[in-house]
Amino acid sequence: MKVSIIGGAGRVGSAAAYSLVMQGLVDELYLLDIAGERAAGEALDITHALSGLGRDVSVEGGDDYSGIAGSDVVIVTAGVPRKPGMSRLDLRHQNVGIIREIARKVAKACDDALLFVVSNPVDVLTYYAWKESGLGRERVFGLGTLLDTLRLKSMLKKRLGVDYREESYVFGEHGDSMLPVFRLRHNHPRDELLGVFEEVRQGAARVIAWKGATWFAPAVAIARVVEAIGRGGVLPVSTFIEEYGLYLGHLAEISRSGVRRAEFELTEEEARLFQRSAEVVRRAIEDV
Repeated sequence: MKVSIIGGAGRVGSAAAYSLVMQGLVDELYLLDIAGERAAGEALDITHALSGLGRDVSVEGGDDYSGIAGSDVVIVTAGVPRKPGMSRLDLRHQNVGIIREIARKVAKACDDALLFVVSNPVDVLTYYAWKESGLGRERVFGLGTLLDTLRLKSMLKKRLGVDYREESYVFGEHGDSMLPVFRLRHNHPRDELLGVFEEVRQGAARVIAWKGATWFAPAVAIARVVEAIGRGGVLPVSTFIEEYGLYLGHLAEISRSGVRRAEFELTEEEARLFQRSAEVVRRAIEDV
């Protein structure tokens, strides 16, 4: 599988690139960035690690969109990052222009690839990437709430001893209106579960305040998605929601042919919160 990362010289892009190579999920990798020399340097650094990892992967980097030709998946991590005190939606006006330009160039360079948006606000940007690229809506998707779900599972384990394999998710916007979905086999007090969820909702902001940005957890989430593309899987990503006409975090079937919303029954309260989250994303799209 060939994967290209636009924004590959950045922290998330380079960490994702290393994670993909380390886990043996790619045969070819191209890191594209406006900082072409830095992207080439990241690629060479990873190449130097291949023998130690026991991997045989072609890794290149630069600033030329011709390098993404033949990609099965194009991952977009480029954009203005969130700073302390900012919400993800605060980035929409700056990053929509960036994603529109990228989507046009991706569609021109490799119109048969899957376009995988990671940059924030991811649900808004995924919608505009779909509109601008002209690709089918199942071929465009975002990281969505998979990252929040991984954070939730990690913190449920840390705080309450809940096994990673237990069924818990985050749905909706990858942002302040996200909602938790618990289907645990063992009962836990609802207030304890919601307390952990609230910690997760604020978790990225805490990391940003402490170290400036998040990149390890996003890189792992990206690798999980690429693994699902190659082998098939069901994950909570930003997928097209027919009744709202936009992208939101929901369980989706993922494969090389694209991403499609999976059937999942929400409770009445979860459905209400999911609708509220959709309205938040819709207002942000209309505001842009």
